[in-house]
Order: sequence, then C-alpha cells, then structure tokens
Amino acid sequence: MEGRSEEWQERRRRRRRRGEPGPGVSEESGADLHELLSVELSKEERLKCIIDVLYEGVLSEPDFSVAYAKVCYRLHGIKVPTAENPRFNVNFRKLLLYRCQKEFEEEKDDETLEQMKKELDAATEDEERQRLTEELEKAKEKLHRRSLGNIKFIGELFKLKMLTEPIMHDCIVKLIKNHDEESLECLCTLLSTIGKNLDFEKAKPRMDQYFNSMKKIIKERTTSSGIRLMLQEILDLRQNNWVPRSSDQGPSAIDQDHKEAELVKKITGHVELLSKKTQP
Repeated sequence: MEGRSEEWQERRRRRRRRGEPGPGVSEESGADLHELLSVELSKEERLKCIIDVLYEGVLSEPDFSVAYAKVCYRLHGIKVPTAENPRFNVNFRKLLLYRCQKEFEEEKDDETLEQMKKELDAATEDEERQRLTEELEKAKEKLHRRSLGNIKFIGELFKLKMLTEPIMHDCIVKLIKNHDEESLECLCTLLSTIGKNLDFEKAKPRMDQYFNSMKKIIKERTTSSGIRLMLQEILDLRQNNWVPRSSDQGPSAIDQDHKEAELVKKITGHVELLSKKTQP
C-alpha cells in the first residue's frame, strides 16, 4: 500500500510540474482527492468509512452542505469490489445513496427518545430529573440538527444530479404524510433548496398537490405558529418564482470553497491513515 501512496504522490508531482492551466484551487484539490482514493481504496469497507466521515460532517455542519455535496460529486464514480462478491464493483454514488436513504428513514430515532422519557418519568430525585431533562433536550436538539442537515444535503446532491427527481418526490410525499412538526420543517428546508428545480411545467400538477396540502395544514392550525410561518414562507417563495426575499443565504461561495478544500485535506488524512493500518 505504501507503494501506491508513492505512486499517487508522483502522479501529483508530475501534474504540477506540467503547470497545466485551468482548474482552480477546489477543482485541483478535488482531482487530487479522486486520484488518491482511486489508488488507495480497494475495498468496500474503506469507501464506506470515507462516506461515514463525510456524513458526520454533513449532519453537524448543515450550512456547508453545498461544499460536502461538491466533494461527493467529485468522488461519485470511484468503484471498488463489493464485499459479498469481489468480481462485481460498487461505486461511491450507490453507497452514498444507501447512506442517505438509511439516515432519512431512521432519522427520528423515536425508541431512543422514548427510553430517555421513561427514565425521566421514573426519576424521583430533583437533581437526577434535572440531569435527565437536560440530556433529553440535548438528544432532541441533536436529532433535529441531523434531520435538517440530512435533508439539506439530499437537496444539494439532487441539484448536482447525484439523486433523481423521483427520489425527491418520494421524500416530499413522506414528509407531508408524516405531518409531525419536524417532518414539516424538513419539508420546508427541502423545498427551499430544490423547489425551483422541481417546479417545471410537466411537474406542476404534482407540485400544486403538495402546496395545496401545505395550505390545508396552515388552515387547520393544528401545528405551531412557527411551523405555519415556515410553510407560508415556502408558499410565498413559490409565488415569487423561487426568488428569496431575504439576502441571508448562508455561507458565501468563497466560504464554501474553503470548506471544500478543508474537507479534501481531512479525507486525504483519513485515507492515508487507513492505508497505514493495512500495511504489513
């Protein structure tokens, strides 16, 4: 494996010596990362490890989902032998899609919260109840952040054509049907991210159906005022041809590029660490 690392380093040196014009900093670092992973990652489990590293960042830094999605886009074609049958390959995109789906379907983690609630109800000492209450609130906040981070990331992957339109519609339908406040907030996050990309003439009847459901939820007033306000903002956004009225759109393009370069460096370190662990 050490020889492969040297091979990658030599390829990188040759490319830089040529001084070929064109790619910017993030593009060059992305090309370096793709080449490194292509050389170093020879097993499915290692590729999954890199996806896990990326995903934990996605869920903790949702504002930088654009940068994470771009890094994933650069790696989507990498192929490795499957664990079950080495004669067949699996690519980065397929493994990432499975991870997205798993996170989306399991993001609520109701069993964990229910267990924590039971422990809180059973507690008798004031100090213990205070501690358990704080732990429960932290757990709720963590799950809330993960849900929003995941759905934002899914939207950014779709914009890069790594996820398909039918997958997006499936997500929207599920979020509307769930009808709980967290799902509705995720719905608003997803539509604010990709609504413009989905709202074309052929899909208009389907989009109208979604927005009629949202209007109904607002009218019923069974959700909190905060959620109703979020839903109304998405209705207004569509009415305004998906042009945001607010100028606060999160980190700038430069900040996203810096984050992208930072991610490349981080993943490179993990790959090299994995390589060292497998050396004799």
